[in-house]
Amino acid sequence: MRLTTATLALAAALLLSFTSATHIIPDSKGKLPLQDGYDYIIVGAGIGGLVVANRLTEDPSVSILVIEAGDLDDRAEDVSIPGNIGFEDPRRYEVKVNMAEQEFLDGKPRIFSQGKAVGGSTIVNGLVWTRGSVADFDAWERLGNPGWAWSDILPYFEKSERYSPPVRNGSGAQTLLHPIAGNHGDRGPVEVGYPEYYYNQSYNFLDGIRELGIPVNKDPNGGSATGASIIPSSMSAKNQSRADARIAYLDPALERPNLHLITGYTVTRVLYGNGGTALLNSSHVPGGPGLEITGVEFAANSTAQKISISCRREVILAAGAIMSPVLLQVSGIGPAELLGNLGIDVAIDLPGVGSNFQDHPTLQPVYEYTAPDIFTAWDIVGSTRDAVREEYLANRTGPWTAPMVNAAAFVALSWVTDRVEDILDEAANTTANLPPSYDSTLRAGYEAQRAELISILARTDTPAYEVMSTSWGQLAVSGMQPFSRGTVSARAASVFGDAAPPAVVVDPRFCSHAVDCRLLLSGLRFNDRLIQTPPMAALAPAPPPGFGVADARNETALDEAMRAKITSGFHPSGTTSMLPLEHGGVVDPSLRVYGTRNLRVVDAGVIPLIPGAHIQAAVYAVAEKVRNLLFYDSSLSTILTKARKQAADIIKAESLGALSGAKLRSKKSHNSKRSLKSRRIPRLRPVDTAHKG
Repeated sequence: MRLTTATLALAAALLLSFTSATHIIPDSKGKLPLQDGYDYIIVGAGIGGLVVANRLTEDPSVSILVIEAGDLDDRAEDVSIPGNIGFEDPRRYEVKVNMAEQEFLDGKPRIFSQGKAVGGSTIVNGLVWTRGSVADFDAWERLGNPGWAWSDILPYFEKSERYSPPVRNGSGAQTLLHPIAGNHGDRGPVEVGYPEYYYNQSYNFLDGIRELGIPVNKDPNGGSATGASIIPSSMSAKNQSRADARIAYLDPALERPNLHLITGYTVTRVLYGNGGTALLNSSHVPGGPGLEITGVEFAANSTAQKISISCRREVILAAGAIMSPVLLQVSGIGPAELLGNLGIDVAIDLPGVGSNFQDHPTLQPVYEYTAPDIFTAWDIVGSTRDAVREEYLANRTGPWTAPMVNAAAFVALSWVTDRVEDILDEAANTTANLPPSYDSTLRAGYEAQRAELISILARTDTPAYEVMSTSWGQLAVSGMQPFSRGTVSARAASVFGDAAPPAVVVDPRFCSHAVDCRLLLSGLRFNDRLIQTPPMAALAPAPPPGFGVADARNETALDEAMRAKITSGFHPSGTTSMLPLEHGGVVDPSLRVYGTRNLRVVDAGVIPLIPGAHIQAAVYAVAEKVRNLLFYDSSLSTILTKARKQAADIIKAESLGALSGAKLRSKKSHNSKRSLKSRRIPRLRPVDTAHKG
C-alpha cells in the first residue's frame, strides 16, 4: 500500500500526541505506571467521560484517571470522512451486544452494537446533531428533577458546541436555514456544521414533504423540533470531517499532567467501604451517610490479573446506558432479586438499575430511486470513487463531505392523522405492558412518564416520528416518543463479553406498548404518500417488498412486514434514570447514585425520558452541566470539612479553658459563641460557567 505524505504526517501527529504522560501504557514488565490513587476515576471515555475529564482537569490541583475498554481510533477514512458513513464498516471500534428475542415483533433477536473506542459511539455514529424540543426537557423537570428544564440545560447545549452556518456555495441549503439568535454556541469544543455538498434528492425530499403540508423548520435546534429541515452534523465546517468527543474534549487536554488515560482495560467492579448507613435520599450532603466508594477494579480481559486503584473524591460511571447499569449490578448495586440470582452480595437494593430502558424503534426501508441520471452515494465506486476521493482530499469539497443523512422531517401527530384522541386514549388505557420485573416504584415512575408522553404527543412542536432521507432512497422512520420500556441485565457476575452465559442481555421490548407500532405504521403510510408527490415521483422510487403502495392499503400485511424490520435507533437510554427514588430512580438531580456518597453516572442512562431527537447533543449538554454540580459539591465538602475542624478546635479550646477557673471559663464561653456566630457556613450556589468559552 502506498503511503501519501498526508497519511505519514497524520500518523506522526498521532504518535506525537500520545507520547505525553496522558496516555498510560504498560512498561517493559507489563505494569501500568499509575499513581497510588486519583481524586476522580472516570469509567468510560465516551461523551460523558471525556467532557467531565476535560472540565475537571482545568483545575490543576486535582488528578483524574480515565479507564476505557476500547482503543484510540486510527483516524482512517472510514471513520473521519462523512461520506463514508453507511458504506464503510469500522467494526473494529464497535462491540456487539446480545439482544433478547423480540416477542412483540417477530420473536427474533436483533443486532445491537455500540462504539468501543476513545470517543465512544461518536467515532461511529451518523453525525446527526439535534436537540429536541422545549417540552422534552421541561418534562424532565416535571418528573422530579429541579434545574433540568429547557431553560436550565440550554446554556450547556450552547457551551458544548461551536456552530457554523452553511456556506454560501449556491446549493440553496442556506435559504432553508435561519438559526435563532442566541440559541447556538460559537466557542464550544464540538464543531457543528454543514457539508459543502448536497445531493439533489435532499431537495426533492424537502419539496415533497412540503407538498404534504409539513412546514420547513429553519432551526430544528431552536426549541421547536417539528418540521422538515436540513439537519446540522457534528462535523468540522473547515475540514469537512467528523467532529467526535475525542477531538473535541480529549485532544485539547493532552498536555495536562493531571489527566491519565488507560485504554484496552475494562472496569470489572466498583469498590466500596461501609461509610455509614446507605441512606437512599436525593438530598445527599458530601461527607454525610451513605456507601463510600473507594475505587475501582479493572483488567485487560477475563483471564488477566485484576488491578485495583483508589479514588480520593469520586468515581464517575460513563460507560453508556448498557454497561453502566451492568457494572453497578455486578458491584452489588441494583435489584436485590437479580443480584441474588447471580450470587452477588447486595450493597444497595436499587430496583431501577437496568430498568426504564428506552430507545427509538426504527425502520429503514429503501425506496430505490430508478430514474435515469440520478447520482447517489451508491454510484461512488471504481473510477468515480477515485475522483471523489481526490477532490475531497485536495479541496474538502464534493460528495464525500455529505453525511448519510442531511435532510429529515420531524412530524407532529396532528399533522398526519385526525385520530389523535383515539391514539392518546389507547396510550393512556393500555395496561400490563411493563416487564414483570418492574416493582411498584418503577410502575409509579412509568405512570408519570406516560402522562408526560401523552401531553407531548398532543403538541405540534414535538414529533411523533422522524423520517430521514438518504441520497439512495432510504426513508427511515423512527418513533420519537416510545411508550415501551425494557431492561438491561447482567447475566453473570462478570462484565466480560466472553463469559458464559453472556455478560449482558438487552431487551428493548419494542412495541410492547401497541401505540409504538401504530405510530410506525403511520410513518410508513406517510412514506407511501410522500413518494407519490410530484417532487419525489420524479425520482421513480421503487418501494421494497411489502412496503409498496398496494401493500400500504392492507394494514395487517403491512404490520407484519413492518414488525420483521423494526430495529434499534441506537439511542439506548434511561437505565440509570434521574428520577425520584419512589419513581424507580437510580440517580438524583446531581446524578449521584442513591445511597452512595461519591458515585455518579454521566451518560445517556440518566435520561429519564428520551427526547424526540438524536441524543448525542443532549448527552454533551448533560455532561457539561454536571461539571458545575461536581464543582459545587467539591466546594461544599471543603467548606464543611474546614467548619468541622474549626468547631473541633473551639471545643478543644473550651475544654482546656475549663481548667483555668470559672471566670475564665465564662469568658471563653462568651467568646466561643461569638466565634461560632462569625463562622456560619455561607450558602453556596453552583458557579455558572456555561457562557464561558
